[in-house]
Amino acid sequence: MFKKLTLSLLALTLVAAAGGAAASSIGWGNLQWPFTTTDPACTGTGFFGQVWMSGVTDSPGQGAGITAELGFGPVGSTPDASWLWLPAVFNIDVGNNDEYVVWMSTYLPAGTYHYTYRYQFAGDGDWYVASERGTATIIQNCGAVPSATAAWGSVKAMY
Repeated sequence: MFKKLTLSLLALTLVAAAGGAAASSIGWGNLQWPFTTTDPACTGTGFFGQVWMSGVTDSPGQGAGITAELGFGPVGSTPDASWLWLPAVFNIDVGNNDEYVVWMSTYLPAGTYHYTYRYQFAGDGDWYVASERGTATIIQNCGAVPSATAAWGSVKAMY
């Protein structure tokens, strides 16, 4: 037990000394569900993701300083600035996690897309990308494709 604690403190010290994320960073985030969907905009599908950050999400209500976004991109691609990123809104507390949701109202052209969540804590500059990927199949075109841009800092995959 003592050795494990010593190694953990050493690793945290090394990360902090290297200028990396330390105690103020998001500890975990995911794409909660769904993992597959067809025509999400036409059916009003909700996409849910959860995030945890010690001292931020473990209190009742939305954790201050958390930004959550749902992104769509080509199958097999890495989530980056070329993806379409949509802002998520706080939904509920789930244990020590904050859950976010995007109710799909954006219409994508026919095709198959991967999607996932990313999270950022105010001041970090880095996006924490969930390791889970969902697959959306768009058969009908329910409307026009919106344009969206987002700043993209360094990416840290959550595994």
